[in-house]
Amino acid sequence: MKKLTLLLILALGGLSACQKEVVQPASPQAYSAVYTINPSDWSTSNNGISYSTTFNIPELSNAIFDHGAVIVYLSFDDNIYEALPEVFDGISYGAIHSPGAVTVDYHAVDGSNVSAPGGVVYAKIILINAQQLSMHPGLNLKDYNAVKNTFGIR
Repeated sequence: MKKLTLLLILALGGLSACQKEVVQPASPQAYSAVYTINPSDWSTSNNGISYSTTFNIPELSNAIFDHGAVIVYLSFDDNIYEALPEVFDGISYGAIHSPGAVTVDYHAVDGSNVSAPGGVVYAKIILINAQQLSMHPGLNLKDYNAVKNTFGIR
């Protein structure tokens, strides 16, 4: 188990497009990582209508993709984290995932152009195995503190 944990930490450390500050395996069935997204990490493919950044996450297995949970929280101050999707000040923030990757994106609700964030944004990405998730059927996944306490995330 210690070897698996060390391998997961090393794998997460070398494969993201954004700087990862903290990697913390929470329990055998839940994993958490905090990424620092610098302004230059955001990209647009539609002339500023939306921006996105993608994280390579090899721990996001087919089993988690098919039956587990991938929860993404964003913070603009590394203090208060909001679960995605979220709309704030007319900007819609969302996340999509596939095996091995999570993409965070945002766009204006009215379809107008937006600017890339001028400061650092923090993303907490939590992966939960379906078996572990099924043991907590009433868990509010939008409440980071509830998820943190339930799965022992530090």
